[in-house]
Amino acid sequence: MYTLADLYIQAEDDYISKPLNDKNSTSFLCYGFRIVKQRDSWDVKILNISMGGDFYTEVTYEQYLSFKSLGWKKGIYKLYLLNCRAKLSKLESRIQDSMVNNESVRYLRKLKASREQILKNFNKVKSKLN
Repeated sequence: MYTLADLYIQAEDDYISKPLNDKNSTSFLCYGFRIVKQRDSWDVKILNISMGGDFYTEVTYEQYLSFKSLGWKKGIYKLYLLNCRAKLSKLESRIQDSMVNNESVRYLRKLKASREQILKNFNKVKSKLN
């Protein structure tokens, strides 16, 4: 079981995680997740930046448990796959709605291209997890 400080150190050592700094905190970004540490303390938070809409949302308690049990990298991969599944289900419903409502062919192609891109990224990360 890892602590939040351990997860931050793992993110710091991970070459895929990109550093982001501001005057109050340092953070690392990877696959739509951001781990943030306040500069003056070891107060660490993990934010899901790909599913929050206009605002970043802190991960749920269950997602924190996934990170703490799997570590930074495997936790990122597992939760990224969950985010992809959620995005795919939203896209599938939008595609169905656009087919029923006779939306433009261009819009339908755009949705299908988005679906293909998400599936491509999903399979890439899934192969890393296995």
